Parts: sequence; structure tokens; C-alpha cells
Amino acid sequence: MKIAILSDFHLGFSFGPETERDSFENAEEALEKALDSDLIIIAGDIFDSRSPKTQTWAEALKIFSKPLLAENTGIKLVSCTKQLKEISKKTLNHLPVIAVHGNHERRSKDEITAVEALENAGMLIHLHLQTIVLEKDGVKIAIHGMSSVPERYAKDVLDAWNPKPLEGCFNILLLHQSVDPYVYSPLEPPTLNLSSLPHGFDLIVDGHVHTHALDKCNSTPFCVVGSTVLTQLQKNETESKKGFVKVELKDKVKLEFVP
Repeated sequence: MKIAILSDFHLGFSFGPETERDSFENAEEALEKALDSDLIIIAGDIFDSRSPKTQTWAEALKIFSKPLLAENTGIKLVSCTKQLKEISKKTLNHLPVIAVHGNHERRSKDEITAVEALENAGMLIHLHLQTIVLEKDGVKIAIHGMSSVPERYAKDVLDAWNPKPLEGCFNILLLHQSVDPYVYSPLEPPTLNLSSLPHGFDLIVDGHVHTHALDKCNSTPFCVVGSTVLTQLQKNETESKKGFVKVELKDKVKLEFVP
């Protein structure tokens, strides 16, 4: 099974007129390169704003139509801990896209996020403290997704959810938080660190931090995906390549960064 993991498109971001197309073009290029996968996972911050402009919505809908035009490679839904909408069959019947929302998309509890709006259009399945299981050729993958919460609450929320790996599955924990030492901003100190993350997962994926990194959480690979667009003129971001990660499940897990 081949999985493409993308993050932090920040659709609608620009430093000015000269870069106003960058977020759209980079996200579109990344998604096009991901179309040969069986499954696409997005680790948050698809949008740069919690209330995207109409032009940003138009670009997002065009970009996310690409997986809907791709053929399903045989991957099927096994189960999900959330009640899926009828329209979710659209993404499941083509190239499935599973996503969490990021801090840029967070809204108050009585409002839906822009990522959930994409879910309502059948373009992806949104997870928050939920698990979805998919299968292809006898290989099952369980994605346990926690969307972004304020950093001061992250450990308490994760501990209360207490996700457990499912037997017989390749288990991915999907986050969008600072996890010490991978911290987006010192102004919002993390409450999570590598040693405090749940044990037993086969892969832990994190969005939010814009510089790609691979590490270990106990014996589990910990992957910071990185962003597809430059949003800060800090040295560590300007010198890092933008792209996404491909995961291949065979006899052992293979992770490859795709610039």
C-alpha cells in the first residue's frame, strides 16, 4: 500500500502580489504528485485562514477535485468511529483523502471548520478524536486523528482520548501540534513531547511545524511532514525544502520525502 502524507498548504497565504499564487500552485503540484498513491492523508492547515476568501475557496475546490477524478485502487472502508455522511462515498470511491484541521482553521465549538466544509462536499473525511480503518489487498490501515487544539490543552485532550492501536492494522497517529523539541512558536509552549506520546503505533505523523523532520518516539517513527509553502522568513524554514512524504507498506515501512 502506498500512502501520501501532506500538510500545511496554507491556501490563501502570500507575502504580497508576487507570491499570491505560491500556496495554490505548490499544493496543486504536491497533490498531483500524490495521485499515484492508494490513500492521501493531510495533517492540517489546508487553509491559512479560518474564514477563507471566495477566491481561496475557488482554488481549493479545483485542487481537491483532483483526487475525486482519480480511480480507486482497491482500497475500501472497514470501519470508522464517526458517523460518515452519505457524501463521504465520493472520496471513498475514488482516491480517499483523510484530514485533520490545523490551528489556522480552528473555530468555536458551534461553528464548522473550513476542512469540515470540504468534508460536506465529499472531498475528504475529517477526523477529530476519531479513527478510520481502510483496507487494500488484506492490508489494513488505521488512522487515529486528533485535530489541532490550543497547545496548553493538547496533552490533556490526547490523554483523555487515549487512542489505542488496533490489532491487525498498520496504526498511524495523526496530529497537528507542537511536540517538543519540534515547536512552531515559543510563544505557545508545548505540553506534548516525544516521550509523552502514546505507545504502540507504527507511525506518528505531525503537521504544524513547517520544516520536515524524521525522529523516533520510543521505537516508533515520528514524522514532521513540513509545509508545501514558505510562510516565515526564518532561517530554518527558508533553508528547508518544501514537499510531502510518501509511505510504502511492504515487508517494512519505507518513508520518502518528495520535494
